[in-house]
Amino acid sequence: MAKIQNATLIGALWALTAVFVWSGSLVLLRLGVTTHLNAYDLTALRFGSAALVLMPVILKTGFAFRRLGVVGLVLMICGFGAPYIVLVSQALQTAPASAAGAFNPGIMAVSSAVLGVMLFQDRLGWLRGIGILCILAGLLGSAWHHPTGLTTGHVILILTGVMWAVYAAVVRRARILALRATAIVAVGSALLYLPIYFTLLPKRIADAPLQDIMLQAGFQGVLVSVFAVFAFNRSAELLGPVIGATLPALIPLVTLGLGLAILEEPAGASEVITALIIGVGVALILMGRSRKPVPLPKTIAVK
Repeated sequence: MAKIQNATLIGALWALTAVFVWSGSLVLLRLGVTTHLNAYDLTALRFGSAALVLMPVILKTGFAFRRLGVVGLVLMICGFGAPYIVLVSQALQTAPASAAGAFNPGIMAVSSAVLGVMLFQDRLGWLRGIGILCILAGLLGSAWHHPTGLTTGHVILILTGVMWAVYAAVVRRARILALRATAIVAVGSALLYLPIYFTLLPKRIADAPLQDIMLQAGFQGVLVSVFAVFAFNRSAELLGPVIGATLPALIPLVTLGLGLAILEEPAGASEVITALIIGVGVALILMGRSRKPVPLPKTIAVK
């Protein structure tokens, strides 16, 4: 009994660590684009540093071309790689970090449920249906209570939530483990994005303080891309797949709290209630998702 309790406690600590890192990345992106860096700088720092750390994984396992094909690889890199971070960073110029913490996992969960029905013959079920309604109600409430209503940033965050869901669907279909998927996105993004960044895109990094550059590179590239992935997988091992898989449900509330503490963004009763409603919705969708094995199409099947 003591060993079970210890495993549960350790698993919960790993879970909270992963959630705080993921939420912190959104808050730091918001901090970056509102101070000394732009969206293109932040994307370069994230994937440049992540690629250095994760390159050994790619050298050992490759880009999974046989499983993914060119289309699948492109969808992964666009869905959760450099284009995704550029858009999220652009969105955070007008939308608060709490909006990203709510809209991204919320729209991702809803879109994943819909894609699951369309691509994998998942059953929606009443539990996931209630989750979808909770998320939609929470997102409408979030936009309603924002001082300027639905901003361009909110619209972009809806798009990035769908992109994240497409990435997750590709990973699910190809059955790629989390660390390898992260390495594919990081190294692939660096190879494709950094040449464009250095030659064509506007930059502010030369005028930014060194501590800001190091903070963003270390947090976004190492903690988010490597440590949080390990923490998530470790928590799932200790807590079980169902509880571990519901971790993103905590992101709206944690991001709201970190936004208040670091950015002094408002966190009144309406914002807290909205974050809770969306979090509950995400949890219901993830808890109700299909557990049946997904057959691999012949075009991506690999021994």
